[in-house]
Amino acid sequence: MKDSSFLWYDKPASAWTQALPIGNGTLGGMIYGKVEEETISLNHDELWTGHPKNTIRPGSLEAFQKARALALDGKLRESQDIIESDFMSTWSQAYLPLGDLVLTFDGSDRKSDYIRSLDLDTAIASVSYRQGKRIMRRELFASHPDKVIAVRLICENGKFDVTASLKCQLHHKVKSQSGLLVMSGEAPSEHNTNGQPDKQSYSKVDSERGMLFTCAVKADTDGKKHISGKGIEITGATVVTLYLTAETSFNGWQNNAFTNGKPHLEPCIERLSKDFDYEAVKSAHIADYRALYSRVELDIGSNGKDNIPTGKRLRNFKKDKNDIALYTLLFNFGRYLAISSSRPGSQPSTLQGIWNEKLCPPWHSNYTVNINTEMNYWPVLPCDMPEVNEPLIEMVRDLSVAGERTAKEMYGMHGFAAHHNVDIWRMTTPVGGCAVWAFWPMSPGWFCEHIFAHYEYTMDEKYLRETAYPIMKKSAEFYCDYLVEDKDGYLIAAPSTSPENNFVLNGSNCAVSQTTTMTMSIIRELFENCIKASDILGEDKEFAEILKDKLKNMLPFRIGKKGQLLEWYNEEKESEIHHRHCSMLYGLHPAHLITADGTPELADACRRSLEIRGDDGTGWSLGWKINFWARLRDGNHALKLFDQQLRFKASTGMNYSHGGGTYENLFDAHPPFQIDGNFGAVSGVCEMLLDCFDGKIYLLPALPDKWSEGSVRGLLAKGNIKVDMTWSKGKLTSYSLTGKGEAHVVYGGKETVHRLDGGTLTVEL
Repeated sequence: MKDSSFLWYDKPASAWTQALPIGNGTLGGMIYGKVEEETISLNHDELWTGHPKNTIRPGSLEAFQKARALALDGKLRESQDIIESDFMSTWSQAYLPLGDLVLTFDGSDRKSDYIRSLDLDTAIASVSYRQGKRIMRRELFASHPDKVIAVRLICENGKFDVTASLKCQLHHKVKSQSGLLVMSGEAPSEHNTNGQPDKQSYSKVDSERGMLFTCAVKADTDGKKHISGKGIEITGATVVTLYLTAETSFNGWQNNAFTNGKPHLEPCIERLSKDFDYEAVKSAHIADYRALYSRVELDIGSNGKDNIPTGKRLRNFKKDKNDIALYTLLFNFGRYLAISSSRPGSQPSTLQGIWNEKLCPPWHSNYTVNINTEMNYWPVLPCDMPEVNEPLIEMVRDLSVAGERTAKEMYGMHGFAAHHNVDIWRMTTPVGGCAVWAFWPMSPGWFCEHIFAHYEYTMDEKYLRETAYPIMKKSAEFYCDYLVEDKDGYLIAAPSTSPENNFVLNGSNCAVSQTTTMTMSIIRELFENCIKASDILGEDKEFAEILKDKLKNMLPFRIGKKGQLLEWYNEEKESEIHHRHCSMLYGLHPAHLITADGTPELADACRRSLEIRGDDGTGWSLGWKINFWARLRDGNHALKLFDQQLRFKASTGMNYSHGGGTYENLFDAHPPFQIDGNFGAVSGVCEMLLDCFDGKIYLLPALPDKWSEGSVRGLLAKGNIKVDMTWSKGKLTSYSLTGKGEAHVVYGGKETVHRLDGGTLTVEL
């Protein structure tokens, strides 16, 4: 159904958050669909500012030891002062725009019958319109197999002229070379502009210079072609096909990309030297993309809104929530974004996936790893796309090496440490600024939740032994050292913060506590998963026993006077009661330390915490809350937040608290744009339909009343079991399981055990 798989608009984009995204994991493009002068904004996943360097602050170990002693003594403000004055490091580097492919056409911008679209079934964007007798059509896609962005321009009932040129905000030169239009440039050596794009830093010292890059364009046409530094000029054509590719000199996080970079010009020329068959390139692209996208199919109904432009549907949703296919469209769009922004061999998706137009993007468009990067990958495994998970796993593998020095020199501890910001150079130290966001050495533990989940979904024991467990163990070693006894004999991680949230201490804001609920939840989950992994692998029993002993003595979850789950070590007054972060609920989601059935009292405390926090929030915060309410088995409340996620947003201004919604192109509005809200919403849909933990598969655990009729195909459950379901009048009518081994299925409070032989088992209810 087009209303759940097709974005379309009846006019060109006038803003970046109206443009349509394409991507192949490495190359990204944003398509405006303009008539007289088209702009395709370009990105390459490796193009960042900076170079490898040591960011560990001298004297930080001594500062940490002082801060720990002060925190344990209850002198929290003094502890925070030490951290902020003597422990913090420098800012992360920034993800950069590559440039623009500009297509200048003959004629005016007068047009009729205009349509700009993105087909999620094929990952192809299109533009079509009439100019008098001429019918103009464009097809655009980012091919993963051929590593190019392909642009086909077609004119029916006439001919056209077009000039393709390249523009860039970085230091660069454009020339004609080897029959191609070639742009080569250099990234800034440092991102220290304080939001001022004209103050980019370009060092003249080789060891401090930024990475190099090349972008090249090839044109095939039946018209006349002339190439110069100004562009590719084509006249009298009926068909033009452009192939664009790009490479950087990035050669791994440990290597200087200027002095020890990989070739970037030659691979582009070589890639574009072949004779492309457009239809073959297109077919290979569709087949490659569908191999991932088509694994899952959701149908919760349609109200026949496919004849209404997507932007108008979104605007109408505020007053008319009967456009039920809009939920499915956002679900499908999120899966499309995941495939387009993360592929084996690419970098992981940033705060903006792989799409960024600014030299000074919000939060450097980096990896913000106190939830945002993790949220990017929540839907990947439930939607049966483990391949898409690989870039994240590889980054965590890098961090497990880069963070060893941080753990040793900043904390005096074993294992590895990382904090709340990471960049392509695998920065692991805390950034500058305030402890409330920067002092948070918990990202390795959270990443290990993903690392172990990848095994649980795929059942790849080789991966568990060779990749996952070594990383998990190294992370657990750090937290073993971090734990200390409190005044009551409990093991706590001191000092600690609850990401980006403050409490009131003696009339002013304070972030540092003796420990926090999120910190203890992450460590508890990691230790439990390490013990599970040790048992599965039949090795490292001694370390598992150490972890078991520590678990026995760790500070438990505690409930406050309002019936809420406590966030900090003591029951504190929150500075911002409706804060966007709900970090104390980590044990409910993404972990399963707290469950509606297994720990009902704690689940009720989580519910009360959410009630106190309120339903509003930024885009990603709304996404997380959808998942929380699904875990609490309240599908209607989860859907209420999904409805808030679908609020139309036109503004691109900053809003930390109450701005969440969706831009016209369906990008998540933090605001500004952050892609994590898109992925959080997809994950929320999966959680409403399927939950799995402790060896059990829960079917339709939080189905909203509004989704009373529907089906889903291809969701993946832990145990590498694929699940199909149909339901009617809010009740499950059938389900199918595909996999091997025992499947413990729970529906309506009843557990059924199925033995699977590798084929498909179907149960009619």
